[in-house]
Amino acid sequence: MLDGLRAGDETTVRKLWERYCDRLTRLARRKLRHNRRRIADEDDVAQSAFLSLCLGARKGRFPALQDRNNLWGLLVFITAQKTADLITYEKRKKRGGGKVRGHSFIPGKDAARGFDALEGRSPGPATLNVWKEEYERLLERLKDETLKRIAVLKMQGSTIDEIADELGCARRTVARKLDLIKKLLLLETRP
Repeated sequence: MLDGLRAGDETTVRKLWERYCDRLTRLARRKLRHNRRRIADEDDVAQSAFLSLCLGARKGRFPALQDRNNLWGLLVFITAQKTADLITYEKRKKRGGGKVRGHSFIPGKDAARGFDALEGRSPGPATLNVWKEEYERLLERLKDETLKRIAVLKMQGSTIDEIADELGCARRTVARKLDLIKKLLLLETRP
């Protein structure tokens, strides 16, 4: 299996990960002990350590890697280093020196919900921009200007009667065109 690891064989790497994943995670959890897990937790440390092993083995950085005992010892060492690095990173002065308050700082009845209680009531600018681009892209898919106008009016909350009055056409025409719009846009959004 070590030859497969050095060659970057996906099947071998997957088998090794399945074999060592739980042990690495438990090791990282013990090493992290009471440290906060804000940026990364024991799963992240275990994955990072295993990735470092895989990349290093592929580059030939571990010539002493000869058997499973060497492999486990190397994984323990890498995991310990990754854990120490994470703790040091989180305790840096520019990150609050380990004194950043957590959920317990949130006052009142929302304290149990933690930071989720502080979420905004409306989407942020990045989300709004994505929605706007998607809206414009879907409208562009409707080549006919009448279909575009009906879609815009419907998105603005107009009823079928109001759209029919504004366009000077029958309710049935508006309903038929709305069905066509739905079909065209559903075809666009299906994988």
